[in-house]
Amino acid sequence: MPCVNCGADVTGAYCSNCGQRATVKRLTLREGWNDFWARIYGFDGMFPRTLRDLTIRPGKASLKFIERNRVAYYGPVGYFFLTITLMYLIASLLGVNMVDFMKNSAGASMQAPPKPGTGQEKFMEELMKVVSENMKLVSFAIVPIQAFYSRYLFFRKSNLNFIEHTVLPFYTLGHIYWISILSLLSYSILGKFIPAWIQLVVSFGYFGFAYADMFTYQNRIKAFLKGLGIYILAQITFTIIGIIVGVIVVLLNPELFEMIRPSNN
Repeated sequence: MPCVNCGADVTGAYCSNCGQRATVKRLTLREGWNDFWARIYGFDGMFPRTLRDLTIRPGKASLKFIERNRVAYYGPVGYFFLTITLMYLIASLLGVNMVDFMKNSAGASMQAPPKPGTGQEKFMEELMKVVSENMKLVSFAIVPIQAFYSRYLFFRKSNLNFIEHTVLPFYTLGHIYWISILSLLSYSILGKFIPAWIQLVVSFGYFGFAYADMFTYQNRIKAFLKGLGIYILAQITFTIIGIIVGVIVVLLNPELFEMIRPSNN
């Protein structure tokens, strides 16, 4: 039987050349639904398997992908962008403005938020708007920083190259976005956020656990602490870079400079 996509001979359920199904039924509502779930679950439950293993054994899942297994899980970069996209999709379906969500979330975690109507408040709104519109790029930028500390400082003896050291950060950062999704749902339904300290503790613990689960050639506690070190140093480095870039942007933009002047606050 020839493949309807590439014309190659098909002897099984799928074409060995392009992966097209051998038997494709006429497009109906039922067939469309079945095709949708087949794509969500992927190859024999790829999506739920990725969720499960990144929750209970993120290091092992990352190693399996690094060791050339490309079927068991979603790719790290794809999964990273998938969770961010899913968060924005859910926000859109629930009618939640992400800038307002981020501003209110930040305000709930800050002891002294900017006074309403001040230049600082306008500056924070502009900043959160930029971050919201470029969330994928902002989140993506921290991955090479984490990979750098992992490859050249904490796990130099792992025999993994720099790109292979990005796999775990992509997976873990993508997986941590589920907390933001839960907080978004809580904000939309209950009007409350998941407390920032809970999100921070879970993120710290999960990141340390992931590195302890991946680099088993050394003591697990030591690997856990190194994972925390990578997370903390990367956040500090990213913040410093952000501050430097922000100062340059403010100095080059008179309107932003006026917003944060003490006389306007």
